[in-house]
This record gives sequence, C-alpha cells and structure tokens, in this order.
Amino acid sequence: MRFWSNASISDPGASHITIARITKAQGLKGEVRVEQWLDDDAVFGSGRQVLVAAPGTADGRDTQIEFFRRQHGRCVAKLRGIDTIAEAEKYIGHEIRIPAEALPAVQEGSFYTFQLKGCHVFQPDNEYIGTITDVLAAGSTEVLRVDHEGEETLIPFAQEYIKKIDLDQRRVEVDLPEGLRNLNR
Repeated sequence: MRFWSNASISDPGASHITIARITKAQGLKGEVRVEQWLDDDAVFGSGRQVLVAAPGTADGRDTQIEFFRRQHGRCVAKLRGIDTIAEAEKYIGHEIRIPAEALPAVQEGSFYTFQLKGCHVFQPDNEYIGTITDVLAAGSTEVLRVDHEGEETLIPFAQEYIKKIDLDQRRVEVDLPEGLRNLNR
C-alpha cells in the first residue's frame, strides 16, 4: 500500500484542488513563496492555469504560473499579472488551486489523501468506527480524524493500523490496538 500527496479539498466533488498556499512576497517583481501542498512539482509547470483565492471562498483570480523554482529550500512561484511586491503582498495567505480535472493521475495503488474524506472506517470484525472527516498533518505521519455520533477517533495513518483502502466502496479497514479509541475520550 502506498500513499501519495496531501493536496487539500474540502468537498470531494469540488471543481478545484488546493495545491499550495502563498506565504510571503519574494523579491520586487511579484514572486511569492508558497507552501507546497501537492508533492508533484510538475503541477507547478510554466503556463499552468490556476485560481488564486482566499481560503474558504470559491471565487478568486484566474491566472497562470509563469515559473516555479526551489530556492534555498523554499518554493518560489511567479504568477502572471502579479508584477510588484505590493501586488504580491495582497495575496499572502491565499490558496493556489487547479481544476480538479487537471490533477495528475496517481500511480497504481496510490491515491491523494483528500480522497479518504467521507470514507467509512471498519475494524476487522466489521465493527463500524465512523467516517473520515479530515486528514491531519502530524509530523512524520498523518492522522485520520474519524467521527461517529459526535465521538472522535484519531488513527495514525500508518500501515500497521490501515489494512485496506477501497476508494470505490468508500471503505477503509483498520486494525487498531486495544485502547487506542479510548485515548480520545
């Protein structure tokens, strides 16, 4: 089982996927530093159509990526039409999104973690644990937030706990150690 990418999407049927967040203006010609949310640099290619929007909003500015580079361990992008430091500063905190249909295909056996949202989680004995509502970044491993009737269970996204993922059936099978579910109470 292989896992791939923490691209962000709040609704699996949404029209756009967040691939990065603008964190800071970089230089004098409108370049911006970005926090990359999609692990594939190819999605930041020159000419790529993107939407720059404030978090939680559907509308934003349609533009294109002029260039993307890594500089001293940081990701830097230049977006068409944002040509000064003052213009770039207006977009700090905004998300860079691509149309969902432009999302690169994943390798066989891989998936985007946002695809797990809405999946139902079961123990090996078919006991229903709940529905995945979020995938949280928690250092070296991600954590699945699973809710059932107001009760939250946090499950490390690790192969020792995650036994089977069937995205077509929206089903995840886990084998949790004794007491893990009680840690969240």
